[in-house]
Amino acid sequence: MMDKALPIGTLLRPRSTTRERLHHLQAAGLETCQIAQIGEDFLSGLEGQRQTWQYLGLLAEHGLTPVSLFVSFPALDYARGLVTEKSRASRVLLACRQMNWARRLGIQYITCHVGDISQATGEMYEQLILDFQQLLRFAEENDQYWLFETGPEPVASLKKTFADIGSPNLGINFDPANLLIYDRDDPQVMVDELGSRIKVIHCKDAVRPAESGKMGRETVLGQGDTRFVEVLTTLMQRGFRGPLIIERELPPGPEQQKDVAEAIGFLQQLRQPFVQPA
Repeated sequence: MMDKALPIGTLLRPRSTTRERLHHLQAAGLETCQIAQIGEDFLSGLEGQRQTWQYLGLLAEHGLTPVSLFVSFPALDYARGLVTEKSRASRVLLACRQMNWARRLGIQYITCHVGDISQATGEMYEQLILDFQQLLRFAEENDQYWLFETGPEPVASLKKTFADIGSPNLGINFDPANLLIYDRDDPQVMVDELGSRIKVIHCKDAVRPAESGKMGRETVLGQGDTRFVEVLTTLMQRGFRGPLIIERELPPGPEQQKDVAEAIGFLQQLRQPFVQPA
């Protein structure tokens, strides 16, 4: 549970979370985190419990309490996610196991690349909605929010899907950079159309692809074309007070550490007018 408005975090994967890296992030001012890639070594049996509490202890040593879990699946294609019928049942079950793991840790925000919903039509779409409704009932019973990570889905398609699912616990993990990387809608369109559904923000920047049909390119936060300052300011003016999760898709190392540390300072300045003094 959050005890501070607009907490600044980053996405952490247990296998690359070293004490040295956490020490650097703590010194830079990191306040929370989003955990990703929780596998069977954390989910199963007594050994899973041991690994979980060992990892949580490492985070706690550096003043970090996780606020969100990014659900992951083996061999995930981001554009397909839960849309593909063949793998959906097993992935939904795995998602529920990860959600229960997160619930025991007090994590409410569950994020997932669900896939490009616009691929599903007719009976396939109808069944997809029924399956999502069951998944959202599970989230409601767990007092959790299921958040679509923005990416390949057009805003209009996402808006229709949310209306058809009809759950108050359905939300968005807003990644403005992904909208440009996949060459979709302008991030401001997402804010205007679905801003009230945004619960977590991935603080990431990007530029659109140079050629149609290609993928765009991530940049340092504030140096891309998302108009990140404008978009985040708009959301904060409209009442957003959720987690600000820095995502820098580089291998862990000096360059990533430098970019994340600079992003922390960048976000501290942006949120300052909207956060009550301690």
